[in-house]
Amino acid sequence: MPIHAHIVRSIQILICTTRRPLLPHTARTSAQAHYKSSSPLERRKTTLTQFWQNQKKSSVRNGALEEDEIMPKADYKFWTKKDLIERINELEALTGSGIEESTVALVTTATIRKKGREGKEFKFKEHPTRFIGLRFTYLGWNYNGLNVQAVPTPLPTVEGLILKALVTCKLIESETDLEACQFSRCGRTDKGVSALAQVISLRVRSRLTPEEQKDEANDERELSYITMLNNLLPLDIRVYQVCLHPPDNFDARFSCVARHYKYIFVSRNRDLDVDSMRTAAKMMLGAHDFRNFCKIDGSKQITNFNRGILHADITLVNHQFRGDGDDEVYMFDLKGTAFLWHQVRCIMGVLLLVGQGLEKPDIVEKLLDVKQYPCKPIYDMASDTPLVLYNCEFGDDVKWKGLSDFKSSAAGTAISSSRGVAYALWYDGLVKNELQFAMRNVIESAAEESRYDPNASRTKVQTGDGMGRWLSEYVPLQKRPVMDSFEVLNERWLQRKTKAVEAGSNGGGTDVEEEVRIAAEQT
Repeated sequence: MPIHAHIVRSIQILICTTRRPLLPHTARTSAQAHYKSSSPLERRKTTLTQFWQNQKKSSVRNGALEEDEIMPKADYKFWTKKDLIERINELEALTGSGIEESTVALVTTATIRKKGREGKEFKFKEHPTRFIGLRFTYLGWNYNGLNVQAVPTPLPTVEGLILKALVTCKLIESETDLEACQFSRCGRTDKGVSALAQVISLRVRSRLTPEEQKDEANDERELSYITMLNNLLPLDIRVYQVCLHPPDNFDARFSCVARHYKYIFVSRNRDLDVDSMRTAAKMMLGAHDFRNFCKIDGSKQITNFNRGILHADITLVNHQFRGDGDDEVYMFDLKGTAFLWHQVRCIMGVLLLVGQGLEKPDIVEKLLDVKQYPCKPIYDMASDTPLVLYNCEFGDDVKWKGLSDFKSSAAGTAISSSRGVAYALWYDGLVKNELQFAMRNVIESAAEESRYDPNASRTKVQTGDGMGRWLSEYVPLQKRPVMDSFEVLNERWLQRKTKAVEAGSNGGGTDVEEEVRIAAEQT
């Protein structure tokens, strides 16, 4: 048992027992040694404290102690650790294995308060609420995407962890009933995809009354939503801004005017024709039907695939890169009003084919012509990890506040903590990158000794993950098999849903469970 636990126990016993005489340290040590050297029969006849009392009286008679030292008032805060341990041993010897049932319950004030909190139900209806927006960032490779799922996932979801933190903080009542808190998300990201400026909006508990919430001067008195959540979230999920006064009818999804994505890729030994990729990317500007650049989700029953692209370009990343002499890091920069499922990754998959010279730039223009290509050719979309939701843009009437906009000392402490977390994540990545670079050099040095190349007659297709795929023969997109049309996929999903409902009404459970699983995978 830790020493502080012993101290608490001794003080508790002192509260519930009669104050007993106490010898000063030197006299007490001598009496204790005398007691231990006495016979077992003598020990049974008297307690240690009674024995010390006799020693005290003897000391007074002999002039070793003054009369008022027999019953000194104990002031434990000035006791040494050694004295406290000896006092604990004395009390345990006095009380035996524990305190009798007749003794008053021994609980500290902190324990009483804790039990009071645990026993008292938190009633959300007794607290005011307010509608807010939260802006946060996360590294996606450790998560199963943003959206919380109805069924268990191999990895946690970012949204699931945020909702759990909100419930723990008593900011919302339930992590499953999202309608109750008017929950909305801005941009859905897939498994492995990161975000720098993701946004959610919801109604949360407030410290202020509705009237007080209207005055921005009271913002300093509001609950520190950023700090409360960051204290519970993993280090690679950070809330960094809050909108305490959103405009009327604000919604994280429908109030967003533009979503900005970026995709990082490497031209190894300049094996990509970046100019051709840029030419192909700019063919997407404007409003187009992107059914051939997405994965169709039958559960959504989407029939309109028109989306607007505001900006599309490829730029060289302007920082030092430790690779081969001719390795270059580029960024595909894409901004649009809205995006379809897997749209950015499908676009990037086609652009990489163009960069390798496997497709001409005008393949983008052809795939955008749904009269010529009403169904999507089968091809690989780009890897998830290099993709990041860079920004979610809103109107000027949406005002965001970060920790630096609050003047409290707690906000200053939180800022320092956030900087420390950001540096730690960057440092961890830097160290791992150095080790990975060294490992790469070792492997490639050993590989140079072998003259046999099994891929000499094959074609490598880059997919953005550094590995790619090796094909014995590349088949152009125009000659590949195509997927079913969205009409067929939507109808097929409806049929599965109808069968699942019928099986459920007839007492069957297997088909219903399978339908839930399929729907969760699609969403």
